[in-house]
Amino acid sequence: MNKTHQKRFYPITYILICINLTLFALEIKLGGSENLNTLDYLGALIPEKAIAGEWWRLLSANFLHFGWLHLITNMAALYFLGRLVEASFGLIRYLIVYFFSGIGAMFLFTLFTLKTGEENVVLVGASAAIMGLIGSILAIFLQIWFKKRTKVNARRLRLIIVVIIIQFLFDNLVPEVSFSSHLFGLIIGFVISSFLLLLQIRNKELSS
Repeated sequence: MNKTHQKRFYPITYILICINLTLFALEIKLGGSENLNTLDYLGALIPEKAIAGEWWRLLSANFLHFGWLHLITNMAALYFLGRLVEASFGLIRYLIVYFFSGIGAMFLFTLFTLKTGEENVVLVGASAAIMGLIGSILAIFLQIWFKKRTKVNARRLRLIIVVIIIQFLFDNLVPEVSFSSHLFGLIIGFVISSFLLLLQIRNKELSS
């Protein structure tokens, strides 16, 4: 029973959710989750300020949310997707995928907005990191499909591709959603996960 319980426990996912909930409570206490001054104070990503030296915003922005709906949808996605990636990759590699996707997407988004000349941009949310998890799942399902090209594996691969397409359609329909940061997160998560999977295969071959 202990082994079964351990398999069903996903500490990193639960800790990440707790951090998001804690900071959301802090947002409300300091003025409200939809108050731009509060979000700025707590570390929302504002490209001009990040470039000026406040690089910590690339991290902190991943744990802030604009309103209850934003928080609930992201935490629900993190709960389901995070546990799958954590179970597949383990603690360390899961953290690598999550934080590289989130911070990397925020960094590329900053460069992108400055290059396009967008002004008054404020970005918050775990969405970019979560899109990195979707990219990770795509890499995992793709590897499984390459190994065993069964109907079940093909169906799983098609399902995650459909999820990605629906997500990007939604991104383009809702003005407040950042399509570019989601795309950056997805790509980073996929690339890093593919690299980690290749390392995993190589290590198995060397140890066998």
